[in-house]
Amino acid sequence: MSSSPPLPSYRRIETLEFSKSIPSSILDDICPSRLKSTSTFHAVKHTREAGKKNCLGKPILDLNHPAYPAYGLFASRKLSSLERVIDYHGFVTLNGEEDKESDYTYSFAKRRLVIDANAVGTEARFCNDFRGIRERPNAEFFEYRDRVGDLKCGIRVKKGEMIGKGDEICVNYGKGFWLHRFGREALEKASLSTRGPRRGGEG
Repeated sequence: MSSSPPLPSYRRIETLEFSKSIPSSILDDICPSRLKSTSTFHAVKHTREAGKKNCLGKPILDLNHPAYPAYGLFASRKLSSLERVIDYHGFVTLNGEEDKESDYTYSFAKRRLVIDANAVGTEARFCNDFRGIRERPNAEFFEYRDRVGDLKCGIRVKKGEMIGKGDEICVNYGKGFWLHRFGREALEKASLSTRGPRRGGEG
């Protein structure tokens, strides 16, 4: 029996963390709750306990899985079309100031900002690209305003899809990710559903 890989080293957070270099004008638009912080008005937190009701990051034990021996994101229960699964939190910087070597970045807020979940984040960082795993993605990244008006990035079930309990949740990283990180040959191999480059929170 294969042993599980060590738990990836990252700090779990419940809200986005922002670089001090982001201008106040942008922060006020993205995170208006910071202007209204009172005893009755707080930023909405995404706790690990809440996330576990929908999904869990688990080690990949299948030797033929593209992300082996890293991690994947799996449904804890049946998830319906367009249902929000988990928030994608991380350290937020201005676009262009992010760590260019990180594999956990997401362009955010009309590409003004970048979320990097390499060092801090939620279990959403374990979500793998669909290539080599399934025929098409069953989930997608999306942006939304929470109940206090803060802009968030999350992962939701794609329209028309249903994710069963125990199924792996997979998104489309986009061709740009593959080309930038691994080159055109890797993209072509991945598109043919062969064993592609790793990600999945390998630590």
